[in-house]
Amino acid sequence: MMAQESQPVLDVDDVKVHYGGVRAVDGVSFQVWPGELVGIVGPNGSGKTTLVNAITALTHITDGDIRVDGETIKKFAPPRIARLGVRRTFQAIRLLPDLTVVENVMLGADDGGSPLDAAFRPLRAAKAQRRSRVAALEALGRVGMVEYAELLPGALPYGFQRRVEIARALASSPQLLLLDEPVAGMNPREREEVSELLLNLRSEGLTQLLIEHDLGLVTRVSSRIVVVDFGKVIATGDPVETIRDERVREAYLGRKNA
Repeated sequence: MMAQESQPVLDVDDVKVHYGGVRAVDGVSFQVWPGELVGIVGPNGSGKTTLVNAITALTHITDGDIRVDGETIKKFAPPRIARLGVRRTFQAIRLLPDLTVVENVMLGADDGGSPLDAAFRPLRAAKAQRRSRVAALEALGRVGMVEYAELLPGALPYGFQRRVEIARALASSPQLLLLDEPVAGMNPREREEVSELLLNLRSEGLTQLLIEHDLGLVTRVSSRIVVVDFGKVIATGDPVETIRDERVREAYLGRKNA
């Protein structure tokens, strides 16, 4: 784990997300420090995606606090959170089929700008488009996809489309990348390729929060893991040691088989 001399990039403090009597997230706390790749793992239905949706303001939290670089964001709208340098991918691929790969990634390089930017957009559009394209091509380079820049997403294998989604999230040079089950639906070779990509991004110093239920992948790439079950943290720490925890084994396999 990185030296903890500064404040955390992300601080999730006793966060609760309740829907009536359903406690999807029920008092989760953890921190992500600069340069870490923290894995959030747990069985299906344990609250992982609800948690990342809460961090990115797609779900309102019932109680608790979420801070980015020490600033409370729980009342911010998604665009404002994105402008703080927090970007994410989703479980389902969300590429626009009629745009080329590079055009899809260029969408991630645009944070919406300020009202003043919008007023002068006709004068600045060409320059902004050039900047966005350069940023998009750089992001595609980071995920090994530059040669496919002018293709439509539908022409690419599923695993490559996932890479394009990651590139789109990288195009704005985020300080925190949230990945919601990035290897869902992939075959073993594609999973291996994405795990190598995440390790490369980690070696570059990019702070990442990885939401997954694939313990093998998370154990390999993460510097630290947080295990949730029924909306609560049941274990946290070194990946290899934590998955050996009896509570974690029971959560995944059931008490009878643990």
